[in-house]
Amino acid sequence: MLWWRKVRGANIPDDLRTTFERYGEDVLAHAVAIGAASAGQGPELIELLQGKKREIFDWLTERRDIKERKEQRIETVEWAILVWVVLGVIADIILVIRGFGD
Repeated sequence: MLWWRKVRGANIPDDLRTTFERYGEDVLAHAVAIGAASAGQGPELIELLQGKKREIFDWLTERRDIKERKEQRIETVEWAILVWVVLGVIADIILVIRGFGD
């Protein structure tokens, strides 16, 4: 639909995308927020943060857009169901009123 969020796709290689998916959104977002110098991060994650920060941001943006679009689709379906239920109730009321007139 026209009002749904456009997914801004990250232009990153498949192997890098696989690595990002292995870590997950929460780990990467947290790692970016606290920086590469914090204790407890593995060497591969620190290397990613130092060399691929722009790609991480792009991938996180893509993931957020996908979630937002899914929420918008669900909301659209909910509104469509509500409209059909209201129309059905109005049709039933009209039928009941016509039935009393006979």
